Amino acid sequence: MRVLGYGGLIPFLGIALGAWVNHPLAPARELAQLNLLYGVAIVSFLGAVHWGLALMISRLAHAELLTGMTAAEFETRSFVWGVTPSLLAWVTSAFAPVDLALSLLAMTLILVWWVDQQLLGRLNGFADYLTLRGHLTVGACIGLLATALAL
Repeated sequence: MRVLGYGGLIPFLGIALGAWVNHPLAPARELAQLNLLYGVAIVSFLGAVHWGLALMISRLAHAELLTGMTAAEFETRSFVWGVTPSLLAWVTSAFAPVDLALSLLAMTLILVWWVDQQLLGRLNGFADYLTLRGHLTVGACIGLLATALAL
């Protein structure tokens, strides 16, 4: 989990560095677009975590003991939240100039991290994941904001 997670920061930070160096073969604006697309994919993946949990936990015999809510409440909350990050990322990337979109996507990552703290923090066994998510959110935000500043 850690190797893949921290490895996932390489594109965010590498593209940001490339945007600052402004290599003639890849202008900063093109690199910024790449970082934006990568960020949208990552935000969508983070929402999908909640779908997986809903599919798994709501089928268990005593799901309410794990979540503190009925299986139906947990399912609804998880499925609705599961699609929300993707929609936010899409709106951000589709309707804003790339420099603003990168900043809005960083804010979306912070929102997704905060919601994960609220929803997953109640469940046993997610402490390592949530700690890692905090580190990855900071790294991704640095990459996105540094890229935006390079434009």
